[in-house]
Amino acid sequence: MPLDVGAMDCDAFVGGCLKWLSGGPGNAFMYVRPGLIPQTRPQGTGWFATRDPFSFTLQELDFADDARRLETGTWAVASHYAGLAGLELILEVGVDNIQERLRDLTDRILERCDEADVRTFTPRERERRCGIVTLECEHPEEVEAKLHKEGVIVDSRPGRVRLSPHWCVTEDELERGMDLVLASLAP
Repeated sequence: MPLDVGAMDCDAFVGGCLKWLSGGPGNAFMYVRPGLIPQTRPQGTGWFATRDPFSFTLQELDFADDARRLETGTWAVASHYAGLAGLELILEVGVDNIQERLRDLTDRILERCDEADVRTFTPRERERRCGIVTLECEHPEEVEAKLHKEGVIVDSRPGRVRLSPHWCVTEDELERGMDLVLASLAP
């Protein structure tokens, strides 16, 4: 979803680069309202948060004046580069385009569930929906294991199976996945 932290008027916003941001694990980002940064005294930061990270001084903790004061220690370099590549891809494709694609995919999942009389726990209003559809399921762990063997990745939750297709899933892949999901939910 496109987000404007200025318009949200929030003090802080934290997110990660998993799933639809295509960045993989080990990355997170944080926004802090610029006026709050100088008075923020970080807890649990690392050496990059200091004014002069390469001084390695242990006598005093002198935080950077800017947002660097919120950084941690040494980055997970491989994750960092994967995250940057993912974010570059997202910016190239466009957040609005991805949001619409996810809503198209969830439209189709909801249609298929309605046709099969499968109960869902997802908003029907397109503008309220992200890329997740949750289905009622009596044995979600069994269904998850069975689908994983077929190459369909879902998550189980108590009494539910969660579908969250990536925006690059093709229509054929979605239909194949839905065929297998619906077949696995049948008694």
